[in-house]
Amino acid sequence: MAKHRLTCFPLLVAILMVSSLAGASGLSNYTSLTYMASRYNPYIHYRVSQGDKPDWITTSLMIYNYSGVLYVVKTHNDTVIRFDLSDENNGYILSHVQIELNNVTVMTVLPKDIRPPAFWNETEVLSAKTEKSHDPDFKDWTWYVFRLRKVTITGSYLIREADMQVIKDGKAYGHTMLFDNPLHPLENGSTFSMYPFRTVVGRVTVDNKNLKRWKNITYYPPLKTVVTKEYSFNLTQPFGRGYPIEIVQMATLIYTFDASDGKLVFTPNGGPDLWAVGVLSASFSDEYALYQVEVRHDDSYAVGLVLKSFKTGVKKSNTVSFHRPNVKTAYVFYGALAVLLVTAGTSRVKKLRR
Repeated sequence: MAKHRLTCFPLLVAILMVSSLAGASGLSNYTSLTYMASRYNPYIHYRVSQGDKPDWITTSLMIYNYSGVLYVVKTHNDTVIRFDLSDENNGYILSHVQIELNNVTVMTVLPKDIRPPAFWNETEVLSAKTEKSHDPDFKDWTWYVFRLRKVTITGSYLIREADMQVIKDGKAYGHTMLFDNPLHPLENGSTFSMYPFRTVVGRVTVDNKNLKRWKNITYYPPLKTVVTKEYSFNLTQPFGRGYPIEIVQMATLIYTFDASDGKLVFTPNGGPDLWAVGVLSASFSDEYALYQVEVRHDDSYAVGLVLKSFKTGVKKSNTVSFHRPNVKTAYVFYGALAVLLVTAGTSRVKKLRR
């Protein structure tokens, strides 16, 4: 994957030009990051040969809070998550999230007098069934199991530019998992998340030698991996005394970033950016990469949720407004442009003389 470094003066001028035009014509800077955990049939065949059942093999396993009800969401085909980031006023970045899941099993357990609210399109339902809880403490509760062709989960939140905190409804969830700011990097001992789970960075390593692969993409070093200290949490269905949906002991969060520009390259888990849109727990498995690691014994592959594409640019907003340009910014921009033109002109004159 190509690096994104600001290494030459003409590129800096081009960025200034784009920023100036964006402010004058209703355009906004944006960044789009698309991550994927892909299905791979040879890996499924391998796991079945080792004694696993096909239903156990997933590209993602999530606990999703929808309207106060916790759902277990298992994805058997591709999992794709896209983050669309755009400029927001007052020092914030707006992030829109779209989670696309294919071949999905959705489950929840509820008291008998509560029906599960649907966050899916009813036309995508392949089957639906119920069964009584086998837990003697929750005999009057019912399990609901839905099989669906696909499910789309969407949401939005803010990233505070000053400290890269994920903000939703005025609450700070923790450091965004999408970027590690090279100017203010994540370090050992720093707080990573605060709500609903508090975690602290326990280990930071930078690999300057080894690259990572995923299908036809190569992620070059330096690659920085951040690992939180161990923590525990319980996710409980919030009715009556509460049915324990997930109990996790001694968990960690792991993120690997491109250390040159700070963007997330791959992770096996979720984080504040997903917690803010209701995905309270997540584990991801790219089956293509796992096949290379487990069957072909090639550990150079990036496993988990893997960066598929990274785009930046400008897009037109819904409204067009014109603002008086800041005098200092204008001087910097036009001064830089003048230097560039003079430099280019001088170079051309020298070539003509030669």
